Amino acid sequence: MKHFVSIWLLAIILVQSTGNCWIIAAFYLNRNRIANTVCVNRFEQIPVCRGICYLQQKLEENEHQQDRTPELKHKEVLLFFEPITTAIISIPPEIKRSSGIYISPYFPTSHQPPVFKPPVC
Repeated sequence: MKHFVSIWLLAIILVQSTGNCWIIAAFYLNRNRIANTVCVNRFEQIPVCRGICYLQQKLEENEHQQDRTPELKHKEVLLFFEPITTAIISIPPEIKRSSGIYISPYFPTSHQPPVFKPPVC
């Protein structure tokens, strides 16, 4: 899930940062339609711009839209620390209880130093 969200956010950032490229690509894909229907100079005998006026207008709109980034206001927060004193209550030590594990009296748990000696060469 994290992988999908990170790829999705990366794609959104890439699309937003390459806005001019998308406008130019859309212009060149639809250049004939733009020159015939939207261009300011479409009624002239010899059209010179072929829709470039429309492209410039869209690029300027995109530039103004990017300039309108929201102004972030910094908010100052006062942090403080107040030590809290608590009464110290002595807790009696726990009574040693058996853990419920069976320990055989025939199985030694500690070694006897005089019995266990390394071999002498």
